[in-house]
Amino acid sequence: MNELTSLQRRAARILFDLPDSDGFALAGGSALVALGVVDRLTRDLDAFIAAQPGNPPGDVRPLATSFTAALTGEGWKVELVRDHVTFARLLATLGDETIEVDLAVDSPPLFPRQRVDDIPALAAEDLAARKILAILDRTEGRDFTDLWALSVRLGRAECVGWAQQLDSGVSTHDVADAFARLDRLDDDELPCVAPKRDAVRTWFVGWIRELSGPAM
Repeated sequence: MNELTSLQRRAARILFDLPDSDGFALAGGSALVALGVVDRLTRDLDAFIAAQPGNPPGDVRPLATSFTAALTGEGWKVELVRDHVTFARLLATLGDETIEVDLAVDSPPLFPRQRVDDIPALAAEDLAARKILAILDRTEGRDFTDLWALSVRLGRAECVGWAQQLDSGVSTHDVADAFARLDRLDDDELPCVAPKRDAVRTWFVGWIRELSGPAM
């Protein structure tokens, strides 16, 4: 089973030890790997904070600043490649290894956060819902294989229902249409071992059939 590298864990501990990280949680592929839900490599760290009422709904810049200072103080080289109020991306390098760190404001989680090695992380249920929303926006192999692992564990209907709680405008037919784009991907674009690729495709064919019936 793949897991976060020692350098990723080191960077995550530096990040979440900062006072400015209060309210943030590990998200995305890094959270899935840390929780042991998926077995794939990731060189990223994604940290999320829930949006709040107001304009802007949050500000990641204080954490980007303090995180950059903390890393630099420990000998890392840091490049801030995107710097917005609600999203920042940093490239953090130590030795010959570079980690891409995304800090973002996103919709509030549906479930309590988990803790993995004393690092806060979004729950698997939240990650499943957000994977469905990601697939609606893009066609990337890791999203399909991640969602397959999550939905086998949590249930197909449940995952769709949670996605609809996050975005009430999502219909089951929208999701089915997005899932059908899996056919555009070659097997080598699915980041799982070769014997599981047929299982992933078969799983989504069945899921599409379920979703293509009367709207839920």
